[in-house]
Amino acid sequence: MKFLIDRLKNGKDTVKNPLCENPFSYGKISVDKELCNMCKKCIGECLVNAISLKENKIKIDHKKCMFCKECINNCPSGALTMTNDYKMSTIEILGDKVKKKIYSKFNRSLVLRAIDTGSCNGCLMEVSNSQNNYYDLSRYGVSFAASPRHADGIVVTGPVSLNMKEALIKTYNSIPDPKIVIAVGGCAYNGGIFKDGYGVCENLNEILPVNLVIPGCPPSPQAILEGILHIMDRK
Repeated sequence: MKFLIDRLKNGKDTVKNPLCENPFSYGKISVDKELCNMCKKCIGECLVNAISLKENKIKIDHKKCMFCKECINNCPSGALTMTNDYKMSTIEILGDKVKKKIYSKFNRSLVLRAIDTGSCNGCLMEVSNSQNNYYDLSRYGVSFAASPRHADGIVVTGPVSLNMKEALIKTYNSIPDPKIVIAVGGCAYNGGIFKDGYGVCENLNEILPVNLVIPGCPPSPQAILEGILHIMDRK
């Protein structure tokens, strides 16, 4: 009865267009070339080596970035600014044949198995939030399964810890072909701030073939939804 009253009072919760622009979201960090004096202080401030100097230009690898804003706060010339562009997912697979196979297989529906390999639980919480009434990931035919044998791929969160490496590989091998691997968050991509820890293994892409990277720390439900629709070719 409380649920019915709430619906009559507030109407529908689900947002009509979850990929709309979000002024409150964090996104890509841009570099103003005119203001940048190549002091390289931002490179020294970055904890995850996401900033580098290439061809006399400051480059930011958003797949590694933790979006902590330390580079922005410590830039003496104010050349770095953060945008609201959360659409940063990148497809890592190579070859048109592989892309066509994945698109044709998973275009209409996608069943995933979430596996946390040692995260702080932030990314996993946002994956869970993408399935709530507001974002409603299931309307696009995306669902999560308890068993990897019922899944089309895995969503990995957190750096790969020593105690979870074997479980990760077993889970991946249990999924029938063709299958995809989605790295959610900077820690899943290259270990993040935990990459030099004694309990962390090599990067995920050195263990399994990663098909999609969704950057962030943690990525928002919007960013996760955008990334999944990206690999389904439904953006």
